[in-house]
Amino acid sequence: MRVLITGASGFIGGHLLDALLAAGHLVVAGVRRPDTFPTRENCCPMAIDFSQHMEAESWIPKLHGIDAVINCVGIIGEDRRNRFDDLHRRGPLALFQACAIVGIRKVIQISALGADDTAFSRYHLSKKAADDYLASTGLDWSILQPSVVYGPGGASFTLFSAMAALPVTPVIGDGSQRLQPVHVADVVAAVLRLLPAEAPSRMRLPLVGPEVLTLAERLSRLRGWLGYRAAPVWKIPFGLVLPVGQLVGSLIASPLNGEALRMLQCGNTGDPAGVTRLLGRAPKSLATALAEAPARQPERWHARLFFLMPALRYALALLWIWSGLTSALLYPKSESYALLAEVGVTGLAAPVALYGLSLLDLILGSALLLRYRAKLVGTLQVGLMAAYTVIIGLWLPHYLLHPYAPLVKNLPLIVATCFIIVTEES
Repeated sequence: MRVLITGASGFIGGHLLDALLAAGHLVVAGVRRPDTFPTRENCCPMAIDFSQHMEAESWIPKLHGIDAVINCVGIIGEDRRNRFDDLHRRGPLALFQACAIVGIRKVIQISALGADDTAFSRYHLSKKAADDYLASTGLDWSILQPSVVYGPGGASFTLFSAMAALPVTPVIGDGSQRLQPVHVADVVAAVLRLLPAEAPSRMRLPLVGPEVLTLAERLSRLRGWLGYRAAPVWKIPFGLVLPVGQLVGSLIASPLNGEALRMLQCGNTGDPAGVTRLLGRAPKSLATALAEAPARQPERWHARLFFLMPALRYALALLWIWSGLTSALLYPKSESYALLAEVGVTGLAAPVALYGLSLLDLILGSALLLRYRAKLVGTLQVGLMAAYTVIIGLWLPHYLLHPYAPLVKNLPLIVATCFIIVTEES
């Protein structure tokens, strides 16, 4: 069978891709940047962007020779490019319409638990709109509604592991929010069961794990999985968390946004009977999944560094911005010009160098703060710091013996910036 997976570079899409290839299917991987997608046998990457393909006509050429479609595109937070209505509703509707036009019968939609009549968030409402439209067609459709999906490479699993690894475990309120996490392997197994032409269809199926866990319980289990002793619990009132989430969500695409926090507060549970019948077994429990894949040193490092990496980027960005502001506006000009004169910069070149380099510091710091081409920006910062260190070290060697070590401090800053370059690239 030749299967199109939209969102093939994502968490669920990537696991589905592996499983379909292992089962002998030919896969067309719908991704935004096929030129950077890893080359694999029996897998053909195709450029697909739901924010650009919102008319059925734009999908028809992409569906040539396709036997089945699995839509895995989804976002938990919005930014300027990715909007719920485009990626969850308009794009999928156009895809489903095109499937009907070209005669593709089998369509599997990865939706979300809570995309029903109780939905209140734009995330759930946009998912529900696509689900309802698909259910109104004559296609052989299946709508899978997973709870929080976890497993290797999952964003929620990474986030919760990082929260569990903190010296103090933060919970919202008393941490009693009810979750029913489902392992990605069970999501993949459900899709494989529904993919054959003769498989059951025209169903909405909640995909949930076998047990309901509170947020506090899940964090406690993850902390134990990471190999750390129990930590004190920090209970943060929902009324304090929500405004912070709303602010963060308005600035960047983050799972810690206002709507996601409201959804978490309402809980995310369902009946596992349907998925048990489909799989012929009970879905995997969190305890079983953690026991099958014990945490290794890389998982512990990643959990510990998860919050430190953005903190380091913000700290370096603010350092450059502060350097630019103080050089241009706050530090005495006479002392700045005297320092420039010591390295041979005098006359008209002095103010040009002072204000030009100050502006450059501000630009580089702002770009790093906004994550604009962070790899290039970090490389420029490393080069600039190295140049400052060499020039001042040669012309003003007494700074090497200064008790505050202004030049020597550039060495750990260069290493820290290299760390940012590597992590932003990955």
